[in-house]
Amino acid sequence: MTILLAIVVLAGNGFAGTFEDGVQAFKNNDFKKAADLWKSLAENGDPIAQSNLAILYMSGTGVAKDPKEAVRWMHKAAEQGFAGAQNHLGELYFNGIGVAQSDKDAVAWYRKAAEQKDKNAQNNLGAMYLEGRGVSHDYNEALHWLRLAADQGSVNAQLNLGVMYRDGKGVPQDDKEAVRWLRLASRSGYIKAQAILGAFYEEGRMIPKDRSEAAAWYRQAAEQGDGIAAIFLGGMYVKGDGVPKDNANGVRWYRKAAEQGFPEVLFLLCYVYSQGNQGVPEDPTESFMWSLLASERGHQVAGNVVKAYLKELPPAKIEKARKDAEAWKDAHWKSLLPPTMNVPIIQEVRSTLPGTRD
Repeated sequence: MTILLAIVVLAGNGFAGTFEDGVQAFKNNDFKKAADLWKSLAENGDPIAQSNLAILYMSGTGVAKDPKEAVRWMHKAAEQGFAGAQNHLGELYFNGIGVAQSDKDAVAWYRKAAEQKDKNAQNNLGAMYLEGRGVSHDYNEALHWLRLAADQGSVNAQLNLGVMYRDGKGVPQDDKEAVRWLRLASRSGYIKAQAILGAFYEEGRMIPKDRSEAAAWYRQAAEQGDGIAAIFLGGMYVKGDGVPKDNANGVRWYRKAAEQGFPEVLFLLCYVYSQGNQGVPEDPTESFMWSLLASERGHQVAGNVVKAYLKELPPAKIEKARKDAEAWKDAHWKSLLPPTMNVPIIQEVRSTLPGTRD
């Protein structure tokens, strides 16, 4: 619901009467009243009310969820030149939600909004040029649009630029420039940038090698839910690298990362409990549970461990591990994305509508 709130607050600054009544209803969690008020305005051609109504249909907030109806209203708003709606409509085409997936249509709507200086659309259009989706690969165009967005404060674009300079992707490899953009994004609290900046401090790339500073950036990212940062932070605690050695805290961060389904950390927990090291007791049943989860998430070696435990453990412990694994999934994995450790960075930072995946 974050995007919806941003649109409502922005829109509420310029309208009076029933629109602001809708804003207040939304803030009071009376979503049906907000939808009714905005629908009345939308039917009379108000583009911002149309855009807000579309997002309510997309998320099923105050109205029955209806992606096609969301697209219909977003089209109306976009066709009137509202940049926010044009960008959102591009997202719908990009994700194929409520409409046939079309990179070309996504680019067309991103461009309309980007040319109106919408920073989110500028980032998205730059990403499309960087990926060669809906347009030919063009690093110069990607850099142009990403810089425009970054200069307006888009943390997505700042992170994208940082990664481009870090990897020398379309630009000369330049750690100093990468750090500059990553710091800008990190100061805005962007967890992905914080995690990458932590790696720069850990590796000593263009900034003095500083393990404690690396741990601090990893912690900021991990506390906001970044699983990769949690893995790195857990490892630092286990090794006493940049932080006081603390096995229990290390395993705690490994478990936080496991909530996001990373197969490598799931298998690491399987190993830890099988050996009884890193501050946890040896527990074959617990180890088996983690091996089941790791195998489900695609870890190849974990499948062999599962087979071994099925031969070694008594039926009661096998059943307990399976029940515990199901309980873990119910608690943490209901909305988990398919297994991956290497989601392309542009996909991760692209702005989204409620109910879509990065």
